[in-house]
Amino acid sequence: MGVDFGLSVTDVVKASGGEVIAHAARHRPGPASVELLRSVLADLEEGALPVGDTNGARIGVTGGRSRELPARFGTHELVHVREPEAVARGGLALAEVARALVVSCGTGTAMVAADSEQQRYEHASGTAVGGGTLEGLAKHLLGMRDASAVAWLALQGDAAGVDTTLAEVLGGGVGHLPPSATAVNLGRLAQLSAPEPADLAAGLVTLVGQTIALVSLNAAKVAHMPQAVFVGRLAEFEAVRRVVRSVYELYGVPAPVFPDGAGMATAFGAALAARSATR
Repeated sequence: MGVDFGLSVTDVVKASGGEVIAHAARHRPGPASVELLRSVLADLEEGALPVGDTNGARIGVTGGRSRELPARFGTHELVHVREPEAVARGGLALAEVARALVVSCGTGTAMVAADSEQQRYEHASGTAVGGGTLEGLAKHLLGMRDASAVAWLALQGDAAGVDTTLAEVLGGGVGHLPPSATAVNLGRLAQLSAPEPADLAAGLVTLVGQTIALVSLNAAKVAHMPQAVFVGRLAEFEAVRRVVRSVYELYGVPAPVFPDGAGMATAFGAALAARSATR
């Protein structure tokens, strides 16, 4: 089993044969603790754990303050897994690739240069911009906090309603950037008295998605990674995926991989690390 103590969500998975067979999540749980571990395991057992006996199973723990947890929990051995390794193992396994920059889009964003053949999982870069940024800005600008609701609303709008384009600023494009490319995120807000909520949601998603995409492009280049794999809950939203794909396309880089199950990738990676740990 694997548990990822995230800042906003704690995920727990049960894995067998290199595949996830059960998953549960608890939103805004607080810091890692024995009590929280007990409660999230109970969530898993009550919701979807009919397959196999978990008694004595290893539990890989990562994220938050999981390092403060003891070495054992009841009949379970706890394996403390570095978060970059958990992110990388989970992302590579879900994408079914051996080498990539794994971009974990959570409350913030972390990027790991991952190579399963060399067993190398190193933090390469990141940005403080992520799902937490989207929720914080949306709460004060749109009166809504749920990132999934903001991302859905964004699909109904047009970021050009609140962003400034290169055409507006310069009268044309710059280098390989077309006139329609964003010059200033939310650059029109100062002149708008009441922007359309859907356009504002699209602008917020564009701001967050473009920032993550641009940082990941540079990180992959520096780390000599052939491709990028995006995981985390933010990467599950189609509005975010569209923005990221558009940035990669704009720079002539092959589109990143968005694997199914991206939201539980880090917990899955912790489970995989626990399975391979030496007793």
